[in-house]
Amino acid sequence: MTVKIVTDSTADLPQGLVEELDIAVVPLKVHFGEEEFLDWIELDSDSFFEKLKKSDIMPRTSQPSPADFEAVYKRVGEYGDSIISLHISAHLSGTYQSATIAKSMLEGQDIEIVDSKVTSMALGLVVIEAARAAKEGKTKEEIMAQVYNQLSKCRVFFGVDTLEYLQKNGRIGKAAALLGGMLHVKPLLTLKDGAIVPKEKVRGSSKLMQRFVEILGEEAGGEVNGKVVILHGNALDEAIKLKEKVDEKYNFKESVVAQIGAVIGTHTGPGVLGVAVLYE
Repeated sequence: MTVKIVTDSTADLPQGLVEELDIAVVPLKVHFGEEEFLDWIELDSDSFFEKLKKSDIMPRTSQPSPADFEAVYKRVGEYGDSIISLHISAHLSGTYQSATIAKSMLEGQDIEIVDSKVTSMALGLVVIEAARAAKEGKTKEEIMAQVYNQLSKCRVFFGVDTLEYLQKNGRIGKAAALLGGMLHVKPLLTLKDGAIVPKEKVRGSSKLMQRFVEILGEEAGGEVNGKVVILHGNALDEAIKLKEKVDEKYNFKESVVAQIGAVIGTHTGPGVLGVAVLYE
């Protein structure tokens, strides 16, 4: 009896790790008018932002159906394995609900559904560690305990060029308080209890980078260690600069740059920069 790890495409996992760690990824969909694309399968990050730049259409997203999850659960659990399925915050997407419905349709399978209350590589970091634990032969109970422990230590902070995308896609949450008076001011946002909330307003890009570095230390509540991902949407140069600043200040066990995918990019718009951190 082994444990299989399932997630969704909003975890923004690098394909190499997906294959290496045998993670099953259920894709969400991105729609440009009548055109539909599977996140990270039919539309990668670069292609999405190029399309966004050229299109007059505001894209939208949709969750996987219960049938999509049912098919994946049947495939990965066909030998009686336990399944741990970790997903984007239920406040941001109906993906968790679809997974839960699929579970109810497969009463004979041992499936645990987890609302991570985060997304992108904040979710991805926890998924990767769960998959590594599964590879090491840990039990479902051990991995579930690890997952909830790590989710309690996981943080994500991000700055957007405009709140337009979050607003039009209905994901703005309490960050709506920042609308208006945004000239030269960057909203710095985070996720709290699964919803997008404002952290603070920052004036200018250089100050935003500085605050990311400072916040990583402030949130640690002591010695800074663990793993950090610098996230960006069509802003590689800024992400590399931010990584250099983070590496100069702290000694994280792992420090990488990663792109957000088309689904997350639909809600943040281009130019997003952020940090996802899993503290130890």
